[in-house]
Amino acid sequence: MDDPPLTMADLISLKSLDIRVLAGSNGLGREVLWAHSCELSDPERWLGPHELLMTVGLGLPETPEEQRAFIANLDETGLCGVVLGDHAPLPVLHPQLYEEANKRSFPVLLTGSSTPFAAIGRTVAAAAASAQTIQVLQLSKLYQLSAYAHTDPNRMLSDLETLFSVRLRVFDVLTGLVMLEGASSVPMPDSARERSYVLPGGSGVSLSIIEHAEEEISSFLLIHLLQVVDVALSRILPSIRSRAERSAQTFAAVLEGRPPADIEQILGLGGDSNGYQVVAVSAEDGDRVARAASIKNLPVLCASGHSSSLILMSVGMQVEVRQFLTELDIQGGASSSYVDLRDIKVAADEALKVFLSAGPHQLWKEFEGVSVSLLARSHKEASAVVELVLGDLAKTDPRNSKLRETLFSYLTNDRRATETAVSLGIHRQTLVYRMTKISEITGRDIGSSADLAAFWLAFQAWTSYKSIAD
Repeated sequence: MDDPPLTMADLISLKSLDIRVLAGSNGLGREVLWAHSCELSDPERWLGPHELLMTVGLGLPETPEEQRAFIANLDETGLCGVVLGDHAPLPVLHPQLYEEANKRSFPVLLTGSSTPFAAIGRTVAAAAASAQTIQVLQLSKLYQLSAYAHTDPNRMLSDLETLFSVRLRVFDVLTGLVMLEGASSVPMPDSARERSYVLPGGSGVSLSIIEHAEEEISSFLLIHLLQVVDVALSRILPSIRSRAERSAQTFAAVLEGRPPADIEQILGLGGDSNGYQVVAVSAEDGDRVARAASIKNLPVLCASGHSSSLILMSVGMQVEVRQFLTELDIQGGASSSYVDLRDIKVAADEALKVFLSAGPHQLWKEFEGVSVSLLARSHKEASAVVELVLGDLAKTDPRNSKLRETLFSYLTNDRRATETAVSLGIHRQTLVYRMTKISEITGRDIGSSADLAAFWLAFQAWTSYKSIAD
């Protein structure tokens, strides 16, 4: 941050210059970067913004309206003001000149007859040189700190905050998430202003600068600051993109039944985790979700589809994922929990149904009620149900297999004995005998509503996941 720049008010405060204000006193806060003497009739062609015109009046028009236009042209070109020399060539100044200057708050100054323009020029040049020296020193320090761009970008940002007495924050434009943030304790008043600049690398990342009002980082230093921050991001961004790509590829492999060997480590499954869930979001939000999860380096997998986008996570990540979707203002629907990744498609379908059933203003909705495949949502649970309900009847020896087939046929035929016997090709009395043996082996009575429901669930688990019987 530079020292306060020289202003028109500073010039007139220097008694040695003997300058007084003729008009436009409301513009004395204008910054003066340079002072130039010009006696041409069109000085606006040769001077630029924040430059001070010094003239003895040789180029100043004589008529009232021409003098009005003269002041207007200088102001519209961006000049900070005009200093008139109190010498013979100076024409009569008409009221129209004063009116235009006051209307535009464009300072019109008059020097004493003994004040050389060179003294004004040297004063402005000295002030500019001082500011430039400070900028060069700051620039040198800026590039010293850039050494941390790759090794510790957050430290670099904190040191830059101290250097410029500002606060810095790098954020992703797509998600709005902060990617880097300084940790300095630079105090900022309520009047501080915030500016944001897209980094030059075309990465969709912006730098936010919070600085004291009227003490902004100069354009000269800002260009270099953006370049240095962009360099720091050049190592971070490829990692973010790589994580997002690996996440999509791994999720695709899981959906195809080819989960990698380290999938439990990737998702943080096992240990205290009691399963996984799938969260569905809109297809339009898929890119934002995947990038945000990668920026936060969450232990989840994200994949985009035509009808929706999905997040695969451990149950233990639910609170964090819900919070991060809320930060993004993205609606999500979560499945119930599952314990076997072979059930991923079932979980994904369930999550999509939950998502589609959510209200327009409901950012998060979880699965409620009873799953259609109760106690048989997964291979592991199905196996447990079958063993719990059927006992030895779940064995694959000929005797138990025949009895199990009889039970399942009886349930399929809605407990109609004649139809069951016909479908099995046995006598009705043989069916009665087999049903008695089934009750003895399992300890359950087919006539009991509770036992009948248990048999039916075991039958559903067996037929849905035949591989558990192999």
